[in-house]
Amino acid sequence: MNDLILLIEDDIEFGETVRDYFTSNGLSVIWAKDGETGVHFFKNTNTRLVLLDVQLPDIDGFRVANEILKINNNIPLIFMTGTALTEEDFTNAYQNLYAKNYLEKPIKLPVALAMIKSILYPPSTKIYSIKNIQIKIDGQQVSIDNQEFTLRDKEIQVLLVLLDNLNHTVNRNNILREVWKGDDLYLYTTLNTCISRIKKELKNFPFIKLRTIYGRGYKLLI
Repeated sequence: MNDLILLIEDDIEFGETVRDYFTSNGLSVIWAKDGETGVHFFKNTNTRLVLLDVQLPDIDGFRVANEILKINNNIPLIFMTGTALTEEDFTNAYQNLYAKNYLEKPIKLPVALAMIKSILYPPSTKIYSIKNIQIKIDGQQVSIDNQEFTLRDKEIQVLLVLLDNLNHTVNRNNILREVWKGDDLYLYTTLNTCISRIKKELKNFPFIKLRTIYGRGYKLLI
């Protein structure tokens, strides 16, 4: 694959293990042992994904992620943590930093590799043809009648759920379980943010309506 992954991890033994495993499976890995170096590497390399520890010796992983997103706000981020994230950190990771996922240590390297591959090489393009309207989704790019815009990964997943249930109300909890693999209350705000972003982009297409069905969920209408 030869795609460059930025690993930010201060544990030397663990970092070497992760680097060697990914390298032996076709990824190129650049390894930073602290947050400041990680941001520097990101500025000066063509990184496609960042895998970073939450607990770093100089700057915590969330602050590092925030600095990285200032450089490229579409870079995929996967957090690693030795302890379960608190509710506040979980919300911050997914809502504010748009994390793809997080892994609890000790991570299972085959699982991490499969996750990275699925992000770098998403399934084949999906095309919906509805009432002479073509909607094409390729990675994070959405094309509607040849007009293109970009959504973040979770927003794309939410849009796909809505398209697969076109003209039907989709329960909010069902979307959360499908996209976030859980339906805890604190995820509602994250979902609302995704819906707002999708609605904003769809304003350019008056023939498509995304309606909030209060107390139930959402309905995409064409």
